Amino acid sequence: MGLPELLILIVGLGVAGLAKGVSGMGLPLIATPILAGVFGPRAAVTIVTIPIFASNSLLLIQGIRRRGLLRGILPLFIASAVGTAIGTLLLANLDQRTFAILITLMVITFLARGDRLLGDDPAALRARVLGPVVCFVGGVLQGTTSIASPLVGSYFHAQRLAAADFVFVLAAIFELNAVVQLIGYGLQGLYTPDVLAIGLLGLVPTLLALAGGIALRGRLDPARFRQLIVALLVLSVANLLWRTFLA
Repeated sequence: MGLPELLILIVGLGVAGLAKGVSGMGLPLIATPILAGVFGPRAAVTIVTIPIFASNSLLLIQGIRRRGLLRGILPLFIASAVGTAIGTLLLANLDQRTFAILITLMVITFLARGDRLLGDDPAALRARVLGPVVCFVGGVLQGTTSIASPLVGSYFHAQRLAAADFVFVLAAIFELNAVVQLIGYGLQGLYTPDVLAIGLLGLVPTLLALAGGIALRGRLDPARFRQLIVALLVLSVANLLWRTFLA
């Protein structure tokens, strides 16, 4: 890896880590396309799992007092892990255009009608059914592309969680998915010495920027935070469509 590739790695993961610290999402969304241009799509997806695991670990440690939030969403964890396991086996073999269209439609639906779609009662049947479906599809996406935040993020955004709760829940789900990815990709022999070295090197800019993002998040009021999430979701869908159909 030469100096240009190193600079791309540092800048790409630095920006991605900052977004992750502020919003709890966006790391693979930003980093994977940037790294794919240098190392190739499959290697980029594999490399980015290492910063994903490390950053979510720190977010979980920071928000450990909110662990009670996880008791009611066990079905979502199971569905997400199963989806990710399937996704790791299908890496780079799925029709990305179909997934891009599906994600776009679901994000638009949640942003426009998410409150009505889920209702006010999280124990209602539609909420109990819809959550695992969304997390399963999000898991498949994370296993194949490393990017699940547009779908999973829009679902939890519709539930109007507080900023700290939103970040913690997403970190927990994405952390479990990352563990499944690490195991799945490891069994497939995708973690070559070069991939491991690049992934570990990428931890430095990721975690430094993550800390800055966490500090910045603490200064955002709830309304601003929700606006930021909406902006990230819209940009993520636009980026996904551009990369799928135009790039």
